[in-house]
Amino acid sequence: METRFNRWIVITCLLALIIPGITAGINYFMDPLWCFSPSHRFNQKQDDFNERQQKTNYITFHDFNYQGIIIGSSTGTNIDQRLFRGIKVYNYSINGMQMSEMPYYLDYARRRNGRDFDYIFLGLDFINSSRLAPPPFKPEQVIADTNHWLYRIETLISIGTLKFSRRNFMNYLYGRHLYYDRNNIKHVTPITREQLDFNIKKLMEIIERSDTGFSFKKYRYNEEYRSMLHKLREGHPKTRFVVFTTPVIDEFMTSMADYNLLDDYLRWLTDIVHVFGTCYHFMYPCALSREYYENFHDPNHYYPHVSALMVDAMYNSPITGDSPFGMLLTRENLKTKLAHLKRLIIQTAARRKAAGGR
Repeated sequence: METRFNRWIVITCLLALIIPGITAGINYFMDPLWCFSPSHRFNQKQDDFNERQQKTNYITFHDFNYQGIIIGSSTGTNIDQRLFRGIKVYNYSINGMQMSEMPYYLDYARRRNGRDFDYIFLGLDFINSSRLAPPPFKPEQVIADTNHWLYRIETLISIGTLKFSRRNFMNYLYGRHLYYDRNNIKHVTPITREQLDFNIKKLMEIIERSDTGFSFKKYRYNEEYRSMLHKLREGHPKTRFVVFTTPVIDEFMTSMADYNLLDDYLRWLTDIVHVFGTCYHFMYPCALSREYYENFHDPNHYYPHVSALMVDAMYNSPITGDSPFGMLLTRENLKTKLAHLKRLIIQTAARRKAAGGR
């Protein structure tokens, strides 16, 4: 009897060591939280299940020495950080990132960088100028979690982490529409026209009528928006801000006009230019927004090749006025440009309605 009991104790102890050991080995090998350095064919398609934690982990646990940083919401995540000529840039854009969060993440990135960034590429999208509910995760808590001395050990033996390790392995086997590689580059697999039509219909319903602040129905311009921009600029006095807006399809803009938000759109641009002096503006009707089958995979998220045009226009070969894609807004030309943009969106809406669209 005593022998069997002792054997049970030994087996239990072995299992208590073996199971966490196997879990830790798999989680280290797949590294879904970007805490370590393994890079191989099995973990090149990373699920973006918590970009706030993943990208903050990357900054914390990898060599971090950059001249520039991109900050924005999910509409900035598709920008390939390797496209900037002559400087090393990190893309810290995050799904659902709000203006209120940006100072915390930028300050943390600057501390990890050990010096001020030469450039901050600030991506702004219209819907984020609304009064929004607090973000799902407090940035102070995300940063504190990453820097807790037990954090990496806890993630290694976590069953929750193991689920995402498995998911990333399945991504390797079967592919995935959206994923990150091990170098913080977001990849998008092209979808069919039918899939895009479905995405647009489904997401425009959410964008228009959702009961959250992220919708035209509930949109109310945030009276603190300009002061938030000021705070961001004043927090980095030694850094050059390159401010840009992110492109959307025509239907997004005409629906925005249908919900009587055109004046808010113009106010948004006015606040941006008032604070920063210039803005590379990509959110207006043009050939790219009309030809959305080739350029977008949903109403407000573009394919990576569009980001190459944006990076060229705002940094590699910066435009000084209007171009086939992109216009430079300045304090000097703002009044004229706003009048032009208002006419352009109204004309686009009328043309789409006459053609039977929206």
